Amino acid sequence: MASLAERAHAAAVYIRHHTAISQHGPYRGEEHARTAIRLAALGLGLDQITTPDWLRRRTTPGEPVLATATCPDTAEKFVFLARHPVYDDEPFELLGPCPECTGTVPVAEIRHLADLGTHLATGPTLHGNSPIPDTFAHDPGHTNACRFGETA
Repeated sequence: MASLAERAHAAAVYIRHHTAISQHGPYRGEEHARTAIRLAALGLGLDQITTPDWLRRRTTPGEPVLATATCPDTAEKFVFLARHPVYDDEPFELLGPCPECTGTVPVAEIRHLADLGTHLATGPTLHGNSPIPDTFAHDPGHTNACRFGETA
């Protein structure tokens, strides 16, 4: 395992490199790279995180960043939304199916690995112990027939 100094240096190099090569420009490239670094703190390698994810085609500075993290043991994929990618203290939103319409919407706020564990243990519920993000109810991922969503 690499030392803390080596991992910190690798993170800085990763951010500089991806900022320079981004097809969306340096600001958006830095947002993508910083999002990947933050997700890697959940215990994943940077090679297990893909950003951007084109599900919602967010490509300009200041817009949320979508990233997909793949579990190295099970190949299970988790899609995260960073609504404010330039602020490291903001939580990620885990995207998953709405319990009502099955549209892909924010189902949990994730700040650290334990938050993801709690969500996986309890699942998204509208009335349960696992609180849903404030953005759940008006996310554009809900289907038109769902009682939630932009038209609700």
